[in-house]
Amino acid sequence: MSQILPLSLAAYFVPPVDNVGVFAMLTGYSADEHFLNDALEKFTQNIKSQRAYEGVASFALMLDETHHQITAVDCPGLAHLASNPAVKNKFKLLHAKVALLLFNNKDTEQKTIRLVVSTGNWTRQTLADSLDLVWSIDFEIGQHEDEQAQTDIAKAYDFIDYTLSFFDGGLLSSQRINKSLSPTSFKYQQFTDALNTFKAVKNITPRFFDNRSHSLLSQLPDLVTAHASDRKRNYLCIGSGFYEGGNASGQIPTAISAIEQALRKSDLLIKKPCKNIFVNPQQCQAISESTEALTNDNWQIRSSFDSLYQGKSHTRSLHAKFIFSASELRDKCQSPWLYLGSGNITAPGFLNQASLTGGNLEAGVVFSPKGLTWSNKEEPDLCISHKLPINRDDESIITDEELLSAGGEMPEHDGLYISAPVSYFTFIKEINAESWLLPSENSEQKYQVLSLDNEICKMQEGRVSWLTAEPRQVLVSWQCNDQIVQVYVPVLDEFGRMAATELPELELDDAWMLLGTFPTLPSEGHEEGYEDKGYGSTSDTSTGSSDYHLNKMMALIEYIAQKQTEIKEFDWPQWCHRLEQTFCQMENSSSFEYFRKIGINPLSALLAKPFRPDFAENNQTEAGLLYEHGFSRIEATLKLTNLLKFGDLHE
Repeated sequence: MSQILPLSLAAYFVPPVDNVGVFAMLTGYSADEHFLNDALEKFTQNIKSQRAYEGVASFALMLDETHHQITAVDCPGLAHLASNPAVKNKFKLLHAKVALLLFNNKDTEQKTIRLVVSTGNWTRQTLADSLDLVWSIDFEIGQHEDEQAQTDIAKAYDFIDYTLSFFDGGLLSSQRINKSLSPTSFKYQQFTDALNTFKAVKNITPRFFDNRSHSLLSQLPDLVTAHASDRKRNYLCIGSGFYEGGNASGQIPTAISAIEQALRKSDLLIKKPCKNIFVNPQQCQAISESTEALTNDNWQIRSSFDSLYQGKSHTRSLHAKFIFSASELRDKCQSPWLYLGSGNITAPGFLNQASLTGGNLEAGVVFSPKGLTWSNKEEPDLCISHKLPINRDDESIITDEELLSAGGEMPEHDGLYISAPVSYFTFIKEINAESWLLPSENSEQKYQVLSLDNEICKMQEGRVSWLTAEPRQVLVSWQCNDQIVQVYVPVLDEFGRMAATELPELELDDAWMLLGTFPTLPSEGHEEGYEDKGYGSTSDTSTGSSDYHLNKMMALIEYIAQKQTEIKEFDWPQWCHRLEQTFCQMENSSSFEYFRKIGINPLSALLAKPFRPDFAENNQTEAGLLYEHGFSRIEATLKLTNLLKFGDLHE
């Protein structure tokens, strides 16, 4: 039987069949643009250049404040939220690795929420070099009544929302210059609307847990009992990328001892169970100095096991944090339970409540895995060694202390990423005058904006003068706690696009392409200027005949009318944004120049009731108002406002 290979961490961002990603929120200790660009491409089904053109954040990322900034220029589609220095942290490090993802079905209104809990960081190193574990569940809203999953997601969302309170969330409520929500804010609103439907079910214990109010260890016994029964087990194993020492050199590490004692006290272990510790032999910290004490207490120290790379030259290093216990009766694996999460087997990771001095902010899950076997003889894919990085063969036991090395401690970042006095700027271009950057809020904190030449920009009446082309982001400098801090702040354009690439001028055929591929963007190869005229093209665009412009425009309007009456309400804000942005890029189009010359507004037909979906057929609904406000801006940009409408031609 061939072995089923485990999914990589990035694969958990792939949408369910016939779905596309809408928005996701992630917490973590580390991340890099390589992983995030890959995950965003999977999630949105748009490549990097397409996401840069769209200028919409699909991920909101919260990392420890000591992590360097990852900008939306380096990773389009990402809003790396900065730590808010005005809110005092209640944890030592942000270490929890949790993601909540919202997907939407392409053909229906069906929404799916995915919860991902990882032991690994959102980095390339996790994909290539680490042994890590992932737990994930999907929940189709309104389609089934999985009370356990509903409660897990409600608990995780509460954790995400709590974590957000320590960050600057200004980008998530960003507005366009006309005070309407930006495309990023629309996506975030869809996310919160979906998650706010999740309520924990009474008398259902969530599998997801964190250490905001109690340590992970203090909650562990009750969670085991709730999800895997209160039976005594005869096997216990612990795995971690980092271990902490005991009260003195040569003693059993404190966290290991505390875990065993807590399980015994709760009658979840027999008196003399089989006990294993899995380590990186070359980097096992306190374990290397505690071999004798652990052996005397009947612990077996074993090297971690990678079934995927077994027998190959490349080896991966154990980074997963897990505790597994079960009863072994011949080859049967009875009453198993597993903890996996961010908390290392250390005091800050597992023994302590989150606090500024003693505990990181951690999260994990406890559940009962089903169908496991101890050996790989009959069903190798169900063997415990193919599910966890463990090997119980005799050759994995390490008895010689010289084969173990302490290695380094858990790596810590040395940067600082805190929020600037403003969350974002909006670019304002004035005709025959200098351009301006309008700050998202009035700040009492003094700051400076640096030009591309590293010169300090002039400020006047709360606006920042900008003398060159529209920037995607600007460097902001200010003084905080007797030091100068500099971070990049994203710039929104007139359409609310964040850190977006320049919009090209378009002709009618470009509109066919941009609107025809909605809700995605044109495929790779069309993203640079959208010069391919293949969509809807029936004539040579170089002709200036009136028939050409009339026929081409009428065909496009008919196509838009048909398409937008079929659009789901969930996608409507994005459609309105796409429609406005596309037409406003056609100000210099030869076709609209022709219609201005003959004094007719060809787009006015699209305001007619039959050409609009039921939920937006007039301005009495929020969807209809959004559509009409966007149309007013289109008509103003294209100088069509005061021209004859199609209805006027028949009177």
